[in-house]
Amino acid sequence: MSPSIDYEAPTPPYQQIAAEIIRDIESGTLAVDRPIPSESALIQRWGVARDTARRTVRHLRELGYVYTVPQRGTYVRDRSEGKYQDTQ
Repeated sequence: MSPSIDYEAPTPPYQQIAAEIIRDIESGTLAVDRPIPSESALIQRWGVARDTARRTVRHLRELGYVYTVPQRGTYVRDRSEGKYQDTQ
């Protein structure tokens, strides 16, 4: 069963997707320094527009859950003991 977005919810779609990814990070399903799903994968999995996928990744980056390596992808950030990698 693929995930669905509640367009009637007060939370925007990109935040709903980010919340799901955060749950995967916090549960260990997505490990530190491992890639998160690409924008294309988010589009396919959630059935959203590219802008929504980009906003999801940007939101996760702003919250400190991920970091992006240009032309490589976006990875789970090590949040233990305040360790942060400063790549974009």
